[in-house]
Amino acid sequence: MKKILLALCAVWSLQAADHDLYNHSVEAVGSYSFNDDDMLLKDNWGWGLRYNYNLPTENFWEVGAYQFAFDYQFNEDYIGGGDSSVYRWGLNALWYADNASEMTPYALLGVGAQFFSHNEHGTDDGLFAAIGGGIEYQLRGDFSLVGEAKYLYGGDESALVTSVGVKYSFGQ
Repeated sequence: MKKILLALCAVWSLQAADHDLYNHSVEAVGSYSFNDDDMLLKDNWGWGLRYNYNLPTENFWEVGAYQFAFDYQFNEDYIGGGDSSVYRWGLNALWYADNASEMTPYALLGVGAQFFSHNEHGTDDGLFAAIGGGIEYQLRGDFSLVGEAKYLYGGDESALVTSVGVKYSFGQ
């Protein structure tokens, strides 16, 4: 009986693993972009990739990770006709609210640049600021599900981008 309890405790400790056990992580996400009316782009699906450099933390105000993000929205239709793909590159700082459960919420603050394959109807390539948050659900110590929402403010080209995906962590 003691061996069974010990084994269950070991498995449970893997389930509640912290983000700072691993130095690196990669994410693949599917996304949906709610575009501001000023962009004259219809809302659309996309995908993204993320690389996180994780840092050990003891307090919430310490940055838990630096994230390099790439988001791609494909063939977004302009309201006035035509379409454009949107490429977004960003650098974000993540603050994790560590706890003993499998669910770990985080806050996100960052900057980035967005590029349109066809600049029509007044859309311009340019910089944006990002603010948002998300939650990670640990499936095991190195593998988790991720959900995120971030508001990208770039003047007239603003959007709310929501995403869900998987995250794999590695490195010691």
